[in-house]
Amino acid sequence: MKSKSRVAMLIGIMTVIMLMPIIPNYVATQTVQEAYAAGTADSEERTASYEEKAVDIVAYAKQDILTEESIFKGKAVATNTEYLAVMTEPDSSAEMAGKLFEYNIADVVSQDKGWTKITSGSLTGFVETNALCFDSEAESVAKLETEVSIVPASSEAVIYSSYAAEAEVVGTLTAESEAVPVSRIGDYVKILQADGSSAYVLGSETVIDYGFDTGLTIEEEAAKIAAEEAARKAAEEAARKAAEEEAARKAAEEARRKAIIERTISGTDFTYNPTMEISEDDLWILACIIDWESGWEPYEGKLAVANIVLNRVRSSHYPDTVHDVVYARSQFGGVLSGGQISSRFAERLANGPRTDECMEAALEALSGKNNIGNYTAFNGTEYIDFSRVTDYVIIGGHCFY
Repeated sequence: MKSKSRVAMLIGIMTVIMLMPIIPNYVATQTVQEAYAAGTADSEERTASYEEKAVDIVAYAKQDILTEESIFKGKAVATNTEYLAVMTEPDSSAEMAGKLFEYNIADVVSQDKGWTKITSGSLTGFVETNALCFDSEAESVAKLETEVSIVPASSEAVIYSSYAAEAEVVGTLTAESEAVPVSRIGDYVKILQADGSSAYVLGSETVIDYGFDTGLTIEEEAAKIAAEEAARKAAEEAARKAAEEEAARKAAEEARRKAIIERTISGTDFTYNPTMEISEDDLWILACIIDWESGWEPYEGKLAVANIVLNRVRSSHYPDTVHDVVYARSQFGGVLSGGQISSRFAERLANGPRTDECMEAALEALSGKNNIGNYTAFNGTEYIDFSRVTDYVIIGGHCFY
């Protein structure tokens, strides 16, 4: 309504200009020639003034009648769950040029008799019009399914306070700017900035990312399928090789572990005669935790740590396997990380104990040699409050109690 009133005002002004007298009827104190000259000059001056104002009003009216349009104007989006056939001609029996898949976007070229000609990426062809979403409907789909953004076409774009010809420059749009395109107004795109304020950029200086993929030609789809199949086979082959390598690694680790156990048993000066039954896995964990806690302690210190673990297994206050005792929370520092075996202790398990003494201590403790009685706890002597411990033994740098 505002634009119409301005146009009416403009028409009124132009009418006044047209009806203005060019020559005054009579001026008593002047000659006809003087009066004519004076009237003409005055008329020209007023006419020029009116014309200048009329030009301003026309310019203002033109600016004001620009309407906001959806940034999806001229766009189409496919919402089919499988695909839409894009034909080479507007005929369902024509050759297929390619496909629009779900949420693919396209530019509308023309529409006629139930068919829409589109371009989408390198695909051009015809789609049945009723199968597509257009303009504001396409924008509604985008709001539900993706995020639309805007970036400068080059390194940066000027941001204006409005879309007026003499608008104030208020900033620059860069690739890092968080701006959302809202609508188009003439040559400008209205944007919403990160601080919530609205501003304007020239459409020619920016690129809108609609957040949707484009369609595929028949050749592009075939190439994509071939690439996906090749990638799938490569992934399967890589997984197979990784599984083989892991199996080989585990086999080698198991063989080395068995060799260490057998070598230690045959190399000790005592007879291995376990007083409790444990698996080879638990025996390995026991030797590794001995190394972890007392690797550089004297042999008696290693034997004492082995018996701490076995005493806990025998106690009703602790889990009943070496595995569960060692992996109990907050028991052996650094063994767990976030509730899982730490990478450092996993490395110790993979490499095994650093000295044969650790395995010997495990075997001898299992055979019944105990140098700490029924103690189930130990710590470094520097951490012990001896005023609170009455029954204990110190071996090397550890206090067992």
